[in-house]
Amino acid sequence: LVGPNGAGKTTLFRMIIGQEQPDEGQVSVDRGVTIGYFSQDVGDMGGLSAVAEVMEGAGPVSAVAAEMRELEHAMGDPERADEMDAIIERYGELQHRFEELDGYALDGRAREVLDGLGFSQEMMDGDVSKLSGGWKMRVALARILLMRPDVMLLDEPSNHLDLESLIWLEKFLKDYDGALLMTSHDREFMNRIVSKIIEIDAGALTSYSGNYEFYQEQRALADKQLQAQFERQQAMLAKEIAF
Repeated sequence: LVGPNGAGKTTLFRMIIGQEQPDEGQVSVDRGVTIGYFSQDVGDMGGLSAVAEVMEGAGPVSAVAAEMRELEHAMGDPERADEMDAIIERYGELQHRFEELDGYALDGRAREVLDGLGFSQEMMDGDVSKLSGGWKMRVALARILLMRPDVMLLDEPSNHLDLESLIWLEKFLKDYDGALLMTSHDREFMNRIVSKIIEIDAGALTSYSGNYEFYQEQRALADKQLQAQFERQQAMLAKEIAF
């Protein structure tokens, strides 16, 4: 998705996920389709490890994991000794559910994604609130990648990434079999990944098949044709005035 600043790229993303409503018409999404949205606004992060924060976006298993963490803290609280039997019983139920949802494999996949985005093991298990804004952005991106939704909306995913992480992300997105709509100022990155360009300008969408380089060529050709048409109209107008 390309267009000048202020053309409405982010607004279009927000309309697709229902955060904003169109002035007219409607946004239709097939029932059951999952959408993951990565934006430059990562929101508040804190209190969890980077791995846990990434797993938060993984659906029901993340809620089970969160309750398990709470019960683990409760087990170490002497003031809750009277509740220990109930806590242990509940923890056993959750552990069984966690295994059913393939939660332990999910932890491994979350670490694999974070590793691809440049995280050390220490950073993965450390408090996410202590990370810089750029690293928090990578955590937010990892959360969407781990989801593997049917549709991914990525707003400048290559920002804050070093070359090694960028190469890993490129391979990940090439292997991804869902629909991908993204914005990026990295033209080479786009050229290697996308197969269609949608231009948004003056409230209108124009679709071009091909990568960014092909789009630029087609755009230049269209501009040239418009200029030639304008010059013909001006020449005809001048003739009419002279007549």
